[in-house]
Amino acid sequence: MSFVLSKVLWIFLAPANVLLFLLGAGLALESTSRTSLKKTGRFLCFFVLFCFAMLAIFPVGNWALAPLENRFAFNHPKQVDGILILGGDENTNVSDSRGQPVALDAMRRFVWFKTMTAQYPNARLVYSGGSGLLRPNEHLTEVDVARDIMTRIGVPTNRVLFEKTSRNTRENALFSADLAHPKKSENWLLVTSAFHMPRAMGCFRQAGWNVYAAPTGYFTTGKYSLLPVFRFEEQLRFLTLAAHEYVGLVSYRLMGRTNALWPR
Repeated sequence: MSFVLSKVLWIFLAPANVLLFLLGAGLALESTSRTSLKKTGRFLCFFVLFCFAMLAIFPVGNWALAPLENRFAFNHPKQVDGILILGGDENTNVSDSRGQPVALDAMRRFVWFKTMTAQYPNARLVYSGGSGLLRPNEHLTEVDVARDIMTRIGVPTNRVLFEKTSRNTRENALFSADLAHPKKSENWLLVTSAFHMPRAMGCFRQAGWNVYAAPTGYFTTGKYSLLPVFRFEEQLRFLTLAAHEYVGLVSYRLMGRTNALWPR
């Protein structure tokens, strides 16, 4: 139930949708006959225009995303007992239609995972990633796509345990633990996108894993700048990624799914 609810709520919390709702409300109020409502409507319309201008000119998305990406640096212990990669955006529908594995940002996770497997050849390997879709593809799963990608880039899939039923980060941690049975004495590297690492680390620690961050897929330099960039689409995307994680961090903490609001 919480999985479906999270998908529905995000429709109303996604930055682009919020701006669209505000613009619609502003236009509706501006068309009324009451002066006070017209003023409110104009204010909303100008506010949305201001937000669009900020996103179009300044690196607002970078400002929001950088703290998430800066939270965890690559931190590996002397002894690595296991490496776990979280599934990302393996696109089952496009993969099924095109006849080849398709993943966008998740590809960088797979490349980093391959690097880690070569660096630690004796480590246990786990892939965790069921479908995050409300209506999963009937013919192809995320695990199918992930296995195909790993095979093509040279990851020894015969060594990988594939967890395929999780739908969110909390379930990644719980279901992978049921599969791999990690011990408190074992050191595991957690591979996921840098912006997702804070929430992932909180979830896995709460589930009893002894994890070390192995972030990848950076979008920002980690530095802050006031210089104009004029990249509206990029900054809106970055802001959306960041907003999703901040909402996730707050909601997961309130539900007791992470061990801290801002894991470190």
